[in-house]
Amino acid sequence: MAYEGIDDLDLKATIAQFLDRWPCAGLAVAVIDDSGIAWFHGHGLADVAAQTPITEDTVFRIGSITKTFTAIAVMQLWEQGLVDLDAPANDYLRTFRLVPVKPTLRPATVRHLLTHTAGVGYWRRLSDLLQPGVGSGVRARRSGAPPLTQYYHQGLPVEVEPGTKWAYSNHGFAALGQIVEDVTGQPLDRYLRDRIFDPLNMRHTDLVRSERVRPHLATGYVLRSRGLKPVAHREVPSPGGGAMYSSTRDIARYIAALLGAKDGGSVLTPESVATMFSPHFQPRSAPVGNGFGVRAGRGG
Repeated sequence: MAYEGIDDLDLKATIAQFLDRWPCAGLAVAVIDDSGIAWFHGHGLADVAAQTPITEDTVFRIGSITKTFTAIAVMQLWEQGLVDLDAPANDYLRTFRLVPVKPTLRPATVRHLLTHTAGVGYWRRLSDLLQPGVGSGVRARRSGAPPLTQYYHQGLPVEVEPGTKWAYSNHGFAALGQIVEDVTGQPLDRYLRDRIFDPLNMRHTDLVRSERVRPHLATGYVLRSRGLKPVAHREVPSPGGGAMYSSTRDIARYIAALLGAKDGGSVLTPESVATMFSPHFQPRSAPVGNGFGVRAGRGG
């Protein structure tokens, strides 16, 4: 099958090169246009013991792609006039607070959080360096992720003047997810299902490990000297930053909708999508800037 000058053999050869460097139990690769999946390749197995193949409906944890959904939720609230992007984030947060480490720092706004320029770092605080994977918001202990009211009970530190420096932050997007909850009165997972997943017919997508995703969920593995070993499931402490599960087919529907497909459903106006993908913070030397949960090209 050919797609814009790249044929099936070329794409599979490229995938094989990656697998030579980073072997894995299985992966799904797709080329997507405004009609959905234009090309798909499933490699390996979703579950080795059961010999379950990778398909377009195999569910994976999609990590930081979650941030784009959180950003869309915030933009929906903005469209309704419920959130001002340039208002202090603390105007909307009820569960925990953003706490400046110096009284001279100006308030971090919702726009700052959306562009990773709120002054909130990758770590909650320096002591988190002694707990790899926990303080960064990547994964929780085996006992599970604590509620955000507990996780940020000391407040989320703002360490740098907002709007002056880019620093990738799962915690910043956890705060945005909490804003969605505090403004709407709904848990973030329920809001995303009602306002994004269901309107786009994303049937195998969820923020939590629910029955929407569990039957098709790929098993996670670590590669050891004796082969693949299943790893224990762990929750993500910062759900708005990286907790979501989805399938290739559902992500294709999502991207097609953002590309403006007529039958792709609608979760934002075209004007809001354009705003989301515009650079709102861009150092002079950088070829791309920061949109809302995405990297964005330099505007004209």
